[in-house]
Amino acid sequence: MNELIGLSLGVLSHAFMLLFIFNLLKIDYYNPIVKGFVNIYKPISKVSIFSNQLLTIFIIAIVLRFSSEYIGGSKYDVYTLGLISLISVLNSSLTIFFFSIIGAVILSWVAPNNPNPLLQIIEEISSKLLTPIRNFVPSAGGLDFSPIFAFILIRQLQILLSNIYYSII
Repeated sequence: MNELIGLSLGVLSHAFMLLFIFNLLKIDYYNPIVKGFVNIYKPISKVSIFSNQLLTIFIIAIVLRFSSEYIGGSKYDVYTLGLISLISVLNSSLTIFFFSIIGAVILSWVAPNNPNPLLQIIEEISSKLLTPIRNFVPSAGGLDFSPIFAFILIRQLQILLSNIYYSII
């Protein structure tokens, strides 16, 4: 029974991470998928402790991850488990960024400007992540090298987080 509750809380944590990413990158609110996430969050937002919605969503994702690990019977103390939960949420967000960029690169070859709402979200996340890199690294001969630099940056951040994680446990 505890495993099922822990799994459910883990799934909810990922849902709030997606909502955090949608709010952080200001993904199109009129997309039906984003609108669904926002409608689910609306009742919770009325009880919010913090005035900043982005911070509230991020903390909820961490608390859900923490609860998932705690109910699952973790061997760590509360402070360590809280830090592990924070690192896990950040690492999962970076993983979502990584796969969004891969998905957008593949979509640019196979089905550019597809009207599917999920594919539009993937392209929009990727575009908003790659725009700052594209300002510094222009395309060369029609080839866009910004995803390569984004992959390197994301991977370096994941290595940093994993080093912090392994120094904690």
